[in-house]
Amino acid sequence: MRILVVEDEKHIRQGIIQMLESEGFEVCEAESVTSALSSIHDEICDVILCDHHLPDGESFDVLCGLPEKNPPPLIMMTAFGNRDLASRAFAAGAYDYVAKPIRFDELIVRLQRLEEKQILRQRVYESDKDVRDSGELAILGKSASMEKIQGSIQTSASANVPVLLQGETGVGKGVVARLIHSLSKFREQPFVRVNCAAIPKDLIESELFGHVKGAFSGAEHERKGLFASAGKGTLFLDELVDLPLVMQSKLLHVLDEHCFRPVGSDKEVVFQGRVIAASNIDFEQAVKDGRFREDLYFRLNIMQITIPPLRQRMDDLIPLTQRLLRQICDGWGRNQVELDHEQIIWLESQPWRGNVRELRNVLERAVLLGSDNALKLPDMEPPFVSEALSLSDACKSFEQRYIQHVLHQNKGDKAMAAKQLGIAVSSLYRKIEG
Repeated sequence: MRILVVEDEKHIRQGIIQMLESEGFEVCEAESVTSALSSIHDEICDVILCDHHLPDGESFDVLCGLPEKNPPPLIMMTAFGNRDLASRAFAAGAYDYVAKPIRFDELIVRLQRLEEKQILRQRVYESDKDVRDSGELAILGKSASMEKIQGSIQTSASANVPVLLQGETGVGKGVVARLIHSLSKFREQPFVRVNCAAIPKDLIESELFGHVKGAFSGAEHERKGLFASAGKGTLFLDELVDLPLVMQSKLLHVLDEHCFRPVGSDKEVVFQGRVIAASNIDFEQAVKDGRFREDLYFRLNIMQITIPPLRQRMDDLIPLTQRLLRQICDGWGRNQVELDHEQIIWLESQPWRGNVRELRNVLERAVLLGSDNALKLPDMEPPFVSEALSLSDACKSFEQRYIQHVLHQNKGDKAMAAKQLGIAVSSLYRKIEG
């Protein structure tokens, strides 16, 4: 971090610079408002440590001269401290306030915290930029199945057409929907997510399409629905199979006519956005069962992406785990932790019925309960020790764990693993897929 020290008294300025450099900070200096503003515009500085009283003005003059876009935070120094001055400083945009004589240990702690915030902010910015540049697709993994899905995501993002997402609970359908939106030309428009299974049936129409004042008992004000909120962006309808059939008919009308009518209104409202629909139930099976309209299925099924469960793409497990751990530790301000050999084996031996969502929950708990440098994973016992499984199920569970152990020993090489297990590669694939 580069710090600009603005102080007119040379001996004080040099003392501060010496102290900061001894702590590893890069430092530049100025002795007046004019020279400070010149340095800020000519050089890159991350923080300004500025005396309040300067020969040609005050620290407020420096604040007023900062660039409007991404101004560096300013910490005011003064020997004439009082609450009124501190309030004025914060109101003018100062980041912090320290009194003279400076307690250097306290100042260093404040600077280190500020540096951590700036690093985290930069990581968030880079993460958002990765999404825009499609780099965030890497979060899905690099297995053959997920590389194919990455291609489908990019294809879907380039065309403003409906998309169907299928997969078990927790596989990441919401992540895929947001990626499609983020990679599209409408990325600056809203992304609106609605869980169709969570809305009471008598409120669904109003939630989706809005209502006018007086449309029904209790409608005291006009309300904009979720379709209107999405604008030109994306409306993500999760668990769409749970939408009542009568509402499925109205959704089909919106997709066909690109307009909808708020409850109680006689005027049509244009819908210019995209619909992405998802379900953990197979849409075709839902059509056969009479739970989902066939015509709506055909209308939505322009692009369909089926996300495989985590247990069918175990090559992605450890890279995904490491990425999730980085996100969790960064988000909680914890030290980064590394997986050891036994933990990798344990992770690879689990069935992950809850998929990526379950994995994240396990990792969050492991970080929370662990030390600063180590995870606290659940006891590494086979499930049949504590569960009342049949002998057949217990054997299958042990078989899956042992297969994953052998795969790990062979660094994911399925041909080598099959040879060690004494089975054909085709048999190994069938066993992995359950």
